Amino acid sequence: MFKVERFFLKNQCYLIYNDSKGILIDPAWEYDFINDFLRDNHIELLAVLLTHSHEDHVDLADKFASVHHVPVYMSAEEIDHYGYTGFNLYEVYHLKTLVIDSFSIVPIVTPGHTLGSVCYLIEDHLFSGDTVFIEGVGICDTSGAEKMFDSVQFLKNYLSSGTRFWPGHSFGESPGKDLAYLLKNNIYFQFEHKHHFVDFRTRKSRPNPFGFK
Repeated sequence: MFKVERFFLKNQCYLIYNDSKGILIDPAWEYDFINDFLRDNHIELLAVLLTHSHEDHVDLADKFASVHHVPVYMSAEEIDHYGYTGFNLYEVYHLKTLVIDSFSIVPIVTPGHTLGSVCYLIEDHLFSGDTVFIEGVGICDTSGAEKMFDSVQFLKNYLSSGTRFWPGHSFGESPGKDLAYLLKNNIYFQFEHKHHFVDFRTRKSRPNPFGFK
């Protein structure tokens, strides 16, 4: 995991690697910091995965793709709805497994924060972008909150209890907590009715959405 920042934004970017080959997820802000790690550890970059199209998650995608000559993946829904374009860009689809070398990746499209937000499941690790944080869920308006409820319910039912969550930001808790932990400690995983979820997510007294730690 790389903790990177620019101005008030603090991100968690991820490198999954095995046998000196790796995949980056949502690389942003600090190219040299990330690239030096690849070089110093002799890791060949195979691909870049993007969870959604917001600048703090796609900032370095084009640079890594062009310098390392690798593909970039984003959900078809995100590309189509927001007109996202990028260097060497390819679409992924809900639950259609993507195989890159020895890595088997299951994209899970989870609308809410954006219409085409996608989480990536690699073995028992879920890279959840701005869909799910350890402490909550991503920014969304009323219609987005309705979709977010459905996305959270899907994750609750689809994932095993030991699946570890690796979000794009931290608000105080360390990443890597499992689903069992979120079911007990993330209030958005405890709502059973959509209107209760939406009312709570869109309440006026909600905390600063940029209160990163």
